[in-house]
Amino acid sequence: MALYGAIYGLPADAAVKPDPVTTLTTVAPCQDVMFVGVRGSGETPASGQFGMGGESTLAWQQFRNEIPGQSAAAMSIDYPSAQVTTLASPYSSGDFFRSIDTGVTKLEGVLAERSAACPTERYVLSGKSQGAIVVHRAVADMAAHQDAYGPHLMDRIDGVIVIADPDRVPNEDGSSYGTSASGTEHYGISYEAPWVAGNRYRPTTLPISASWDHPERWQSVCNTGDAVCDFAVASSGPGQMLAGFDVHTYSYVNDPSAIRQAASAVAAESRSRMASTEKTSQSAL
Repeated sequence: MALYGAIYGLPADAAVKPDPVTTLTTVAPCQDVMFVGVRGSGETPASGQFGMGGESTLAWQQFRNEIPGQSAAAMSIDYPSAQVTTLASPYSSGDFFRSIDTGVTKLEGVLAERSAACPTERYVLSGKSQGAIVVHRAVADMAAHQDAYGPHLMDRIDGVIVIADPDRVPNEDGSSYGTSASGTEHYGISYEAPWVAGNRYRPTTLPISASWDHPERWQSVCNTGDAVCDFAVASSGPGQMLAGFDVHTYSYVNDPSAIRQAASAVAAESRSRMASTEKTSQSAL
């Protein structure tokens, strides 16, 4: 996949609008909705449908089933999705953070390119674990630099689904799914240790409403005791953390109901926006 010509997380005073793009380097033609899934740590391009990973594949399948009458396609991004084990050594830990930065850069590039070439296309973003980090930081970064990404790109995002998000913040905006409670004691590992959470793109300690005008489109899925997205609970006892890694790794596929609920909420938004567009078009006739 090509490296897209766009601005990737530059400081606000350095952000410039990407050059207009008239042809796509991504494989799918323009759609009503493009679903972009970002796989998690250690997953390969063979993981899930289109390399999105198992959890985002579940979200895509549910979403697609609930938007009849709209054209839609799904794709992943080409990024390393480095293994979590790289964090165990000071000699390789940088690989993990570079993987995140590459993912954010690629995701922002895909959206910059497609939104310019497909002026009416809308987007759904989904990611699990490291993929959720990529999605979370890309949305926050693009929202902070909206002038660099063409008119109304952020408004064209129908929904965001972050699954087992390490960047989850206390009292997060939007809607929450899964068994984890919300509140001041429920947050991801990045919130606990932001100083080891990235290189170029870093986690925010603020809810998404601090940067994006549509926090109601934010869907977060986290299960109780997940060592990554419910870190305070998982780290509360010596046996909790080990169990928390099992929750993180297996629980969302073993019981995908929370993912399906989040995807259904996004599908409802997509249907509503399509109906509004059709009504406006008919009124103009």
